[in-house]
Amino acid sequence: MTVKTMKSKIRMPLLILIITIPMVTLILFNVFIHIYTNQVAKKELQVMSKTMETVVKREFSVDFTNLSANKLDNAFSKIYRAMKSSKLVANTEILLYNRQQDLMYPTDLTDSFLSPTIIDKVSTQLLNMKEKKVYTIYVGNEKYYLLCYPLTNIVGEKPIIVFISQTGEANALIDAMNLILLIIMVIGSILASLIASRVSSNVSKPVTDLTNLTKRIGGGDFTPVHENISSDILEINQLYESIGDMTARLSAYDQTQKTFLQNASHELKTPLMSIQGYAEGIENGIVPDVTHAAQIISSESKRLNSLVEELLILSHIENGTYLKDLSIMNLTDVLKEYAQRLTGYATKMGHQLTLELPAFEMAVMANDTLLSQAVMNIVSNGLRYANASVKITLLASENYAVIRICDDGNGIPVNDLPHIFDRFYKGKGGNFGLGLAIANSAIASIGGHINASNDDTGAVFELYLPIQNLK
Repeated sequence: MTVKTMKSKIRMPLLILIITIPMVTLILFNVFIHIYTNQVAKKELQVMSKTMETVVKREFSVDFTNLSANKLDNAFSKIYRAMKSSKLVANTEILLYNRQQDLMYPTDLTDSFLSPTIIDKVSTQLLNMKEKKVYTIYVGNEKYYLLCYPLTNIVGEKPIIVFISQTGEANALIDAMNLILLIIMVIGSILASLIASRVSSNVSKPVTDLTNLTKRIGGGDFTPVHENISSDILEINQLYESIGDMTARLSAYDQTQKTFLQNASHELKTPLMSIQGYAEGIENGIVPDVTHAAQIISSESKRLNSLVEELLILSHIENGTYLKDLSIMNLTDVLKEYAQRLTGYATKMGHQLTLELPAFEMAVMANDTLLSQAVMNIVSNGLRYANASVKITLLASENYAVIRICDDGNGIPVNDLPHIFDRFYKGKGGNFGLGLAIANSAIASIGGHINASNDDTGAVFELYLPIQNLK
């Protein structure tokens, strides 16, 4: 398949249309104008012969045999004057033949479009001509119309009158019109070609600029878009704006990933260094209390394992691994189960965990792993900072089911509040800074969102999920 540039793909069809349409128009014009002029010329010749019939009969109402050449010329002069005064067919001549089909008039072809060749053609055609019917003869490139009728009211020999009309002026007019149309077509094609080139450039140039921009982005350069790509085409401007938004999001995502890797490396490095240090101390026999060292290695290993598990969970959430198993879940039953699973941890912390459910049931489209990670991470986080209790409340707000989790602690510091869902952002007493990030990503992946705030009693987290019909 031949690959063409956008400019040529746009320009070539336009040029073909620009050239083809006027050419077809010119051809159709010539076809129909020739048909029209032929019909009009024949009609006028018939009308003229009928109109001149009275004049001809009057001029030749005598004994035709004794009509002298001088009187014959005078008669035809009167006929021609009558033709001119009636403004009938222009370029029309009259021929007079006897019954033997010998030409009797005119004898002199001077100042006439007639020629010996035309006379011969007419004489030949006369053998087969019917009365008052229009015939066509061709002499070279010229076309002539013939009409004849016999003079039946004349005493003596019965001659035949032939009217012959020339189409040269009509053809000359058509040729002049064709020349004018051709000139207009050529000028129009040149102008249209320039316009087509301009239009194709207006479309292809911004697309080319956008292509170069996307190549730069594909190469990993996410710097803000400063290129001056302006176009009067709405879709191209929208595409440019979309690429600008995409670049900003890619830049933010790239920075987030870099920060994530840095933080993850740091969080992994700390327990690994501790494990390595104690292991080398035991190996070299410089650690006196091996049991204590083993306990630290075990504790750091568990911490390291927990961190890796949370990183894997976050990776699975962002890759959409759990989205394949979405189903309608009854929040009343689900929250009861989660509360039971968290009761042991609440007891260990010395706090009270309460669950308040509405009288009616609510259902959401979710995945148990995603929802449990979100709820249990936030509740366990609340139990860690609470003074005495954490309360889980299920309520409805318009088309959302709201899981409200509040504690009676000191609340979230104002400086920390905008960042608590950022990865590895740890407030005072935090662990890895991944629990709330996992909760936020989990709820977002199933079409919900989380709000965090403080009230008079402590920190408040509200998980919003679209309500579904319970089947």
